[in-house]
Amino acid sequence: MSHLWVHRHQPRDVVTGAHGPFPAALGAGAPVAPERVVRRTSGFDEALVHGLYVRQTDSLSGVTAVNVRTGKEYWRYERPDSETGVDTFDVSERTVVAAFGDGRFIGVDLRTGKPLWHVDIQHAKGYRTTALAGGQALTEAPGAVRAFAERDGRSLWTAKTPKSCPDGLVITAYALPGHLSVVPLVCNVMSLDRDEYNLLLGIDNRTGKVLWRQHIAAPRLMVRGGEHTLVIPDPDHPPAIQLLDVNRQGATARSLTAADAWDAVAAGGGIVLSAIDPGDRSEEDHDTLLRAYGTRDGHLAWQLRTPTGQEYGFPEIADGRVYVVRQPFLTGKDTGRRIRADLLVLDSGTGRLLHTLRLPAMTVPDESRGLDVRDIGDGAVSIGWRDDEGGVLIAAD
Repeated sequence: MSHLWVHRHQPRDVVTGAHGPFPAALGAGAPVAPERVVRRTSGFDEALVHGLYVRQTDSLSGVTAVNVRTGKEYWRYERPDSETGVDTFDVSERTVVAAFGDGRFIGVDLRTGKPLWHVDIQHAKGYRTTALAGGQALTEAPGAVRAFAERDGRSLWTAKTPKSCPDGLVITAYALPGHLSVVPLVCNVMSLDRDEYNLLLGIDNRTGKVLWRQHIAAPRLMVRGGEHTLVIPDPDHPPAIQLLDVNRQGATARSLTAADAWDAVAAGGGIVLSAIDPGDRSEEDHDTLLRAYGTRDGHLAWQLRTPTGQEYGFPEIADGRVYVVRQPFLTGKDTGRRIRADLLVLDSGTGRLLHTLRLPAMTVPDESRGLDVRDIGDGAVSIGWRDDEGGVLIAAD
C-alpha cells in the first residue's frame, strides 16, 4: 500500500529587498530630492520619507517604495495569495506597517524592504486601518484597539472600546507627553443596526488603560497643532474650528471662532490654516483666500488672496513652511481641459512667498475639483487630484 502526499502550493510573499544604496542617511536633515523634477506616478495613498515614495502596489496586494531621485522601484513586498489585499499602511522614519483585510498586520523595514514581523489578528477581517505613533503600531481588533511594537511586532496593549462601539476604524494616532496616546475612531462603520459616531480615546500607552473618551466630529480632518493641541471642526458650531488642549485628564475645547471653514484645515508650528471662499458657499465654491491663525490665541496671523480666476488647493505645513497649489477655477465642466498650476511655498509664520514652482500642463480628470498637497518629505512634495485616485504628481525641489 502506497501513500500519496499531496502538497498544495501556496504562493509565498514577494520580497525583492533593496535595489541599490539607500537614498538618504537617516537624520541627514538635508533635501534628498533632485532639483526641479516633476514626475507623474500612479497612486493615491502615499508617503514621502528619506528620499522614498511609499505606496500600495498596483495590485493592492502589498506595498512598494520608489526612489524619488530615479523614479525606479527601490523595494517591494507583496502577498499575492491574499484575497483582500492591503487596506491601509503607515510609515515612520524606519518602518512601514500595513493592515490587510484578512486580519494580517505586518511590519517592513524601510531601509531594506525586508519583513520584520507579522501577526494575524483573530476575527479582525474586513476593512482595516493602521497608524504609527511613538514607536507603536495601532490597528483595530473586535471591540478594541491594539498596539504592537513598531520594530518587532510584540503585543504591547489592548484598549477596550465602549459597548456602543463594537467595531471602529482607527483614523490616526498621536503620541503625546506623559505616556498618552490619543486615538480618533469612527464607530460602527461595519454595523447595520447601530448608529455610526465619532469617538476620541485617551489611552495610557504603557498599559492600554482608557483614561477618557469624548465624542467628536469629523476625525478624518483632525490635525495636530502643537505638543498638547489638536485641531478639529467644531461639532456644535460649524463651520468654526476647535482647538483641543489634551492631557491625561481629558480634552478641553477652545473655539477658534474667527475661522471660516472646517473642510480645508491644516496645522503645524503653532499655525492653523484654512483655505476658504469668502463669498456665498455653493456646490462649486472656490477657495480664494488662505488664512492663518495662531493656535495659542486664535488670532489671525496673516491672509493671502489669489488673483482673479484662481483658487487654492488644500495646504500642508512642514518645517515652518506652507505648501499649497494655486490653480485656475475648476468646475465639473472642466473634465478633459488642460490647465497650468503653481506650487507655492510660504513662510508659515508670516505668509511671505518664498518660492514658486510652475507645474506642467495637466489634463483635468473626471469630476476633479482641484489639486491638493498630499505629503512633504526631504525636499519632495506629492500633489494629487482631490477627487481622483490616479495621476498623483511628485514635485521635487
